[in-house]
Amino acid sequence: MAATHADEEGDPIRAARAELRVERRRVVDEREAFRAFRGRVSSIPDESGTPGPSDPAATDGFAGVGGAVSDAVGSGTGGRGDVTAAPGSRLVAVRDAYRATVMSVPHYAEEYDDTYERSVAEEFGPELAYALTRTDYFHEEYKRSLLSAVETAVQEREAFLDAVESETESVERAGSRLEPIRREIEAIDDELGGEGGDAAGAGFGALDACRTRTAALREDCDRIAARRQRVLADHERRLALGDAIDLPGYCYQDLDVTYPVLAAVGSVGDQLEALRGRIERAMARAR
Repeated sequence: MAATHADEEGDPIRAARAELRVERRRVVDEREAFRAFRGRVSSIPDESGTPGPSDPAATDGFAGVGGAVSDAVGSGTGGRGDVTAAPGSRLVAVRDAYRATVMSVPHYAEEYDDTYERSVAEEFGPELAYALTRTDYFHEEYKRSLLSAVETAVQEREAFLDAVESETESVERAGSRLEPIRREIEAIDDELGGEGGDAAGAGFGALDACRTRTAALREDCDRIAARRQRVLADHERRLALGDAIDLPGYCYQDLDVTYPVLAAVGSVGDQLEALRGRIERAMARAR
């Protein structure tokens, strides 16, 4: 994942937007790569008439990828022990198609940097990876299982893309709602004479009105934070990225903060709290 330059000058929401733009582009690239791979695999003829490891006599057909792999491991037949199939074989065509599509996305080396064998194991599971890299023939069952697994990979990218776009909308919404609060804080500060000014000179009534405004702004921040928490909970329900990571943890792992919107809301809240304290001290002097 690309690091964000200086966390977008210290603004966590701007930094989050930059990370999400990168992530969206990568997810789209991967989805399109898997779609292209699916098309190429569809055009590669299987070798359904060729004996395979689960049925050396080729009398009853294959028992499936799981059975084929189990028999191949148990009996020691059907595998080479490396990822190079016979020249001109259909498995070589599958491998070349995968390398030309999935392994050729612009961010592949930076994000994954896996070998073909490791990559297909990660994407499709160990049994299908074994069938693709350690057996001799592209059997009909392998092709069906592979196309099904590729379809799942496409659907997973589409679901993740939906989540990234929902996250982007949430970040944009929070940013647009925080900006007027920041401007209002600046306006109140100016009314109080700016940094270092004697706020008591504004008069008790004006100070009390400013305190009421800061309280209302604090409530706005609380509503932004509450809505953000609901979005995060929705992400967790919709996506299963792993026990140790959630969507923000994945998307913002290169930032200084894992939850940039909440960090931004917290920063504005701290400004409001400091402003409220300044106002109340001034009110005490102005009585």
